[in-house]
Amino acid sequence: MDFQQINFSAESVLSFSNITIYPQECRIEINGESLTLSRRQFALLYLLARNVGRILTKEQIYSHVWDEIVPINVDETIRYHISEIRKKLNELADIDCIETVWGIGYRFKESK
Repeated sequence: MDFQQINFSAESVLSFSNITIYPQECRIEINGESLTLSRRQFALLYLLARNVGRILTKEQIYSHVWDEIVPINVDETIRYHISEIRKKLNELADIDCIETVWGIGYRFKESK
């Protein structure tokens, strides 16, 4: 897959067991309830979900979601945003769909 900036208006809805992602509306539903994320958090979660099962490096995530030159503190930046997304997912439905692949990056896994 080519890591270009996501054009949400051209993307399809992604649906997993209890998560539905509506890219055209930048909206996520979990078990029918809306989850509020910042634009960057949404883009990060959507990028991972669009590549379900595939490990994405922190540099790939950063360059795709931020569309900027990778800074020195990319690890901290990505870790912070992943942490915030996980916190919001857990508050709403105790979902653990983002897996840390130590030393490499992250991947989206379908919730059981």
